[in-house]
Amino acid sequence: MKHTIRLAIVSGLLHHSQGGPATIIRRQFQALSPDLEVTVFGVATAAQRDDLEQDFPGCRMFPPAWPQRWFRGAGLTEALWRALPDHDIVHAHMLWDHPVWAAWRVARALHKPFIITPHGSLMETWRYRSWHKRIYRHLLLDKILRTTACLQVLSPWEAEACRQAGVTTPIRIIPNGLEATAFQPLGHREAALARWPLLAGKRVLLYLGRLWAEKGVGELVTAWAQLCRADCTTDWHLVLAGPDYRGYRRQLVRQLTEEGIEDRVFLPGEVTGQAKADLLALGTGFVLPSHSEGLSSALLEAMAAGLPAVYTQGCHFPELAQQSGGIEVPCGVDGVREGLRDLLNRDETARRQMGDHARALAQRHFTMEQVATALRALYQELIQQYKLSMA
Repeated sequence: MKHTIRLAIVSGLLHHSQGGPATIIRRQFQALSPDLEVTVFGVATAAQRDDLEQDFPGCRMFPPAWPQRWFRGAGLTEALWRALPDHDIVHAHMLWDHPVWAAWRVARALHKPFIITPHGSLMETWRYRSWHKRIYRHLLLDKILRTTACLQVLSPWEAEACRQAGVTTPIRIIPNGLEATAFQPLGHREAALARWPLLAGKRVLLYLGRLWAEKGVGELVTAWAQLCRADCTTDWHLVLAGPDYRGYRRQLVRQLTEEGIEDRVFLPGEVTGQAKADLLALGTGFVLPSHSEGLSSALLEAMAAGLPAVYTQGCHFPELAQQSGGIEVPCGVDGVREGLRDLLNRDETARRQMGDHARALAQRHFTMEQVATALRALYQELIQQYKLSMA
């Protein structure tokens, strides 16, 4: 009888409001659960628990504890000591967080293969040059990485960034993926307009993601204001859809007022589920001005929806532009402005063709079926290696 792999997924970021990593973990859980016994361990507030229990049936969640910026969960380590003896492999997500350290510590003691997905944590040097991260790396992280079985990274660019950061851990490139439903026309323009009537008669330029400086949202607003003043956006409306991060929305609203474009930008807050599908169906174009991405889930979702995209070099996704599915620009106001000017000046047929190319690329290389197959093969390989090393 074939043994079913028992997988433990551990992360401090699991709620959909916490951005791309949480989305990726949810998709992996759903894709792997039919064939593997998967248990998710993480950190959650009381307000997040109902959502997480729906997203990850059977999950083990622990309340945030000091220091909360380390995503420490009260009781998580003890629960891992009790549970991991019955698991075959441990897959931790993120890099600098307490759940990664706790899961590594227990897995190492129990001789379980341990994998980390850093989600772009080492993509840019500014991400790990702060004094507290340098100290943490010296005291803990370098040892964790030396004794980790494998890093699962999202792209060749992330693999190279890890090597440039001095990481010698074995690396496997397995990208993000989309569920089959992402390629089906589940969104409804009429429903979106009923929910947000101010978008009626407008071409929607859509941003999806956290409202945060590192995502380049402030620079996008500046670029959009310049285009508005140049009268390039007559029938367009910029929609910034996503959760507020560390109170940045307040600063963004103030910027919109100072630029005088409050009536040309709409902030609907976080949009999920059917509402997000409807908003994607309403979109005419997509923009991602981020300073750094591993492989953006939001960009993949826009590709699947057939939206032509303007995105920065910080997204590390040149193949989209190479396949004529998007416009890649330098980070910053000038690059984003000129990329948007290019998109807005193209006719409807050209934009549609660009979106078709983007969708075809996503279907060829970025499906959850492909991701789940690669992850299962990696788990089996590492489990076998550990069995041989223990023999």
